[in-house]
Amino acid sequence: MEWWKKPVRVLQFNIEDRYGVYVSSISGRELIDYAEKIGANVLVIFARDPWGRTYYRNTSVGPEHPKMIGDLVREVIKAGKEKGIKVVLMVGHTANQYIYRIHSDWAQVNHNGEVILLEHVPYERASYEPEWPQLCINSPFIEHIKKEVDEAIDLGPDGIFLDSFRYQPDIERACYCIWCRKKFVEEYGYEMPKEPKWSDSRWRTLWDWRYKVVVERIKQLHDLVKNKAPYMLFMYNSHPGGWAGRTNRIVEMARDYVDVVFAECSEADHQPPGFITEMIKLTRAMLGDKPVWASRNYFHLYRTAASTTPLAIRQGLREAIVAGGSPWLLVFSISYRQDPGLLNAAAEVFREHKILEEYLFDIEPIYYAGIVVSNTTRDHYGREHPERYVDEVRGFYYALIHNHIPVQFIAERDLVNLDKLSKYHVIVLANTVCLSDEAVNTLKKYVENGGSIIASYLASTRNGNCIRMYEFSLKDILGIELVGVLRQAWSYVVFDKKDHPVLKNISKNIILWGDMSYEFLRTRVTPTLGRQALVRTISGDEIAYIGLAGGIWGYEYTLGRSPPPFISKLDKPSIVVNKYGNGKSIYFAGQIGRHYWRTGLPEYMKLITNSIKYLGGDLPIEINAPETIALEIYRQGDRIIIHLLNHTYNQRIQSIGIGKTRQPLPPYSSSESVHPPKQVIPINNIEIILNTNDSTKYNVFLPLRNVYLDYTIENDRLLFKLPVLNEYEAIVVEPKK
Repeated sequence: MEWWKKPVRVLQFNIEDRYGVYVSSISGRELIDYAEKIGANVLVIFARDPWGRTYYRNTSVGPEHPKMIGDLVREVIKAGKEKGIKVVLMVGHTANQYIYRIHSDWAQVNHNGEVILLEHVPYERASYEPEWPQLCINSPFIEHIKKEVDEAIDLGPDGIFLDSFRYQPDIERACYCIWCRKKFVEEYGYEMPKEPKWSDSRWRTLWDWRYKVVVERIKQLHDLVKNKAPYMLFMYNSHPGGWAGRTNRIVEMARDYVDVVFAECSEADHQPPGFITEMIKLTRAMLGDKPVWASRNYFHLYRTAASTTPLAIRQGLREAIVAGGSPWLLVFSISYRQDPGLLNAAAEVFREHKILEEYLFDIEPIYYAGIVVSNTTRDHYGREHPERYVDEVRGFYYALIHNHIPVQFIAERDLVNLDKLSKYHVIVLANTVCLSDEAVNTLKKYVENGGSIIASYLASTRNGNCIRMYEFSLKDILGIELVGVLRQAWSYVVFDKKDHPVLKNISKNIILWGDMSYEFLRTRVTPTLGRQALVRTISGDEIAYIGLAGGIWGYEYTLGRSPPPFISKLDKPSIVVNKYGNGKSIYFAGQIGRHYWRTGLPEYMKLITNSIKYLGGDLPIEINAPETIALEIYRQGDRIIIHLLNHTYNQRIQSIGIGKTRQPLPPYSSSESVHPPKQVIPINNIEIILNTNDSTKYNVFLPLRNVYLDYTIENDRLLFKLPVLNEYEAIVVEPKK
């Protein structure tokens, strides 16, 4: 078996300093020794940096780094083989200043002919000399990358790590160089359109073509590696939570050409606790369940010279473990030399990971709820505002995570795989607007066979090419017909049958649909959030109705952007529960997930979780713990492995996004404050119930502490109690032998 299919512990050491201040003080032996010291069994380093400088001698692809002492890469590889530490070389970065100086015509340029840069240039320096110009993979630069890869293979590493191809479809970053224009005309017979006109099929074709280009290049480099070194790892750098999520489509399309994907999670410090877990699940869905390794940066936010807190490092690495991925610590040379003290925090987690290796290999999630992630919907429906779709998906995800309901993601590519869908009790179509005919037919079979579906807003109203059909393709399953859209800034949901399980423990009779704009520059409200689809019920049970708001904004408290009051109820349903075949469905006329993501209010969360439980039946596991406890559960043969990660942190300050308002005076204080977690609050006496459906005798033990727990079995339910949860605990439940 290939070594990368087993769980690994990764240390990535980056040198991305213009002057390479500490390069002369770093040796290959030192890096391997440090990897060994903290318990990493994989070391990732640059073969060359974004300035085009290599970290090995006798190269034909660029200048050797002038401050390098010895032969860094060869020293690392030699020492790694002696110590049993795998070495992976990073190549192919699309920024290469040295090559740009020689071949400026290879650069990516926008529709105005300006060079596209990796860095974000301040306005006052917009005309300065580019530091990291992006080179185009349609230009002869791709042949240069092939030389890099070929040369890197000859150095004898254990793997080749292809950095992200920064080749974007968005008009702000899209390349219109001579090489792209020529290639596109040759393939399609017309010029590349320069205006993002989504009603024009030529623009949509260009958009999708840019993905195709990246996947073609990945395949070429994959084939180069595998033809020359069949047993060498080939890995691609994704960035699932960045760049508007576009790279997720690349991973989905290229899943057959990569062995492992690195999910770079540099946004973790200003995302919710659990973000790294979320990104691994998302990437694994796109990748078809191949290995995913995800990073926790050593530093806080993007302050590469300063470390974050030990707790942030430990919990971030554990987020990767509990998601079924491998932990990856990213350290930059400056923080390594100037602030190395907290590397012991990684060592602690890597020791845990080594103890748990037996329980991390050849596992499968215990499936319950699956949320579809449609890259087509995000791109072609979301267009310039992908967040309006992504927020709906993330709202459903975090509502379930906060209620300890097992949840995974499903790639749209897999919606035609009935066997894969049949693993789930419930499938969530979170405003999955675009669905192919094949996906629709498979979903119908899934529900006919007893599966259940939750759909929201305009799910299934466009075909696989995202062309409007003005009707739900899943109308029989959902029991509704589309008659229009209520295009109001604000609306309400009015509950009609409060005794229905979907409305359990919701004390309110009406809830608000819509939100104010926090920028308040171009609009008073959040665009499209208050809208609801107008539907006619053809079967099923209407349990809530659309309520009208008294105007497009209100006047209480914040003049002109507060919500208007409820004034009347329409006869159009807002929530419909239906039966179809042997299965069931629930339809929300509005964007329930997006509301929970934005506000976190409990009524939205309860609607989501009540619906999931109503459709899905008994949960495989139940715990009495606060929503700050992350739960992940896996099956390994006849074992059950449970991970509990404690996100009950101290005063984590996070103040962002309220500063850009049209106000006559400056704000009270900065709106860009993000503090890392510094302390975990222990949770005591967590009761755990496993639905085992049998009366087998078990061992329940904590492998990190070699402690066994007492349990009882009642009505085929295994009950036990964890006395205390500090930062993290793994629990193994297996039959007694």
